[in-house]
Amino acid sequence: MLWTAAAFVVALAVRWVVFWHWYRHLPIGDFNDNVFYHESANLLADGRGFINPFSVARGISEPTAAHPPGFSVYLSIWSLLGLDSVSWHRVASGLISATVVVPVGLVVRRLAGHGAAVMAMLVAALYPPLFMNDGLILSESMYIPLAALSIWMAYRYHDEPGVARVVGLAAVLAVGALTRGEAFLLFFFLLTPLVMLDGRLAWRRRLALTTMAAMVAMVIISPWALRNLTSFEQPTFIAVGAGYVLEIGNCDETYSGDFLGYWHPACDDGSAWPDGDESTIGEAKLDRAREYISDHIDEQPKVISARVGRLFGLYRPIQTADLDVLFERRVEVLTRIGLFAHYLVMAAAVAGLTLLRRRGESVIPLLAMIFTAVITAAMSFGITRYRIGADVALVVLASVAVAGAIEHRRLGPADPESESDPVIEEPSR
Repeated sequence: MLWTAAAFVVALAVRWVVFWHWYRHLPIGDFNDNVFYHESANLLADGRGFINPFSVARGISEPTAAHPPGFSVYLSIWSLLGLDSVSWHRVASGLISATVVVPVGLVVRRLAGHGAAVMAMLVAALYPPLFMNDGLILSESMYIPLAALSIWMAYRYHDEPGVARVVGLAAVLAVGALTRGEAFLLFFFLLTPLVMLDGRLAWRRRLALTTMAAMVAMVIISPWALRNLTSFEQPTFIAVGAGYVLEIGNCDETYSGDFLGYWHPACDDGSAWPDGDESTIGEAKLDRAREYISDHIDEQPKVISARVGRLFGLYRPIQTADLDVLFERRVEVLTRIGLFAHYLVMAAAVAGLTLLRRRGESVIPLLAMIFTAVITAAMSFGITRYRIGADVALVVLASVAVAGAIEHRRLGPADPESESDPVIEEPSR
């Protein structure tokens, strides 16, 4: 408990120092996600519901599902307490992001012991990719601890399959989906294989637990989904953002040249927006993106490879970092340090994954986080913050690897003679 508290204090101090030194005077911007989360939280706290803050700026009030509601709800609690400024919302982002050290410590203690857990918590506290978004007011700050909690809940279920633990896992995944839309994929990449591939249980039991998890997810997500289905012209469940995202990642500028695998503002043809609410516009953008993709289907292997390469810093890493500074408004020095740290963590994570497989541990929870990030980037574009769930898994795997290396060095190499087949002497007659 003492080490957990210390790691949390370190994580919080790092995030708040970064905010105070680099982001305190940074303008929030105009029409971007930072403004959306900040203003939508204040509108929610004012009792105006989930309405589009950009439409309010035009003097009208329109419902919004541009993003899932989770992060806006969290910030609105601060706004209700009178802490509704940009700076307070940045402080709030750092606070919830810092809580990642707790579930990370629990996961690594389960996989590699107490000493490894302490190290993992400190890595999570200091690892730049896990705090780079906090000063920008983005939902990744809330998703970071939810991703780590999902991994821990998954291992708890794996250790003791049962109704209570599958319900807990499903509940955390549902809250994650209401925070970052792509987290919904974890029901298919994490929960379903974790339960259905468990040979310790009869097939009927596996199916019953999976069904129970689906019901829990429906109960948690359905109020928001029903609100959307009755508020918009086009069928909308969690968010309308898919069309907006896919459009800016699929055009000539992102299929070749300097922005291959990234996004470009020229992809957004504002003149093509139809009349209607944001769901109608989003549907039109989605159709436009689909049309472009189908017309350039032979280029998909190249584009997808570039997107995933950018995500993990394997394709034009310096340029991607520069674009993070330009478009994401990340701090340049922290971005450079974060890129170097990412390479170290990723290399160690490969060793950690190998070590867990040798031990016979399930790696489904960790690989599910990484695979979800890969699919998200492959379908949209290779922006670094889309890697956030994978970053949590990489920190866990890297910590396991380092702990394993320390343990191996402490114990020393095994004696080859002790590993040979024993000599069995025949009993004397």
